[in-house]
Amino acid sequence: MQTTMDREREQDLELRLRAYERLADQPYWPGAMTAFDYCLVLALTVALVIGFYLWGV
Repeated sequence: MQTTMDREREQDLELRLRAYERLADQPYWPGAMTAFDYCLVLALTVALVIGFYLWGV
């Protein structure tokens, strides 16, 4: 016997699954980091490490 809350939860899960399936079918995942983004993060990390090293010397 399913309660109303169980049915609502089941419908919500189905909606989420369909949304993820639509996203997975697209060639580009919205919000995904590109190689350029990773290079910028690496550059920022290196700059911070060098900056804090020089600050502490």
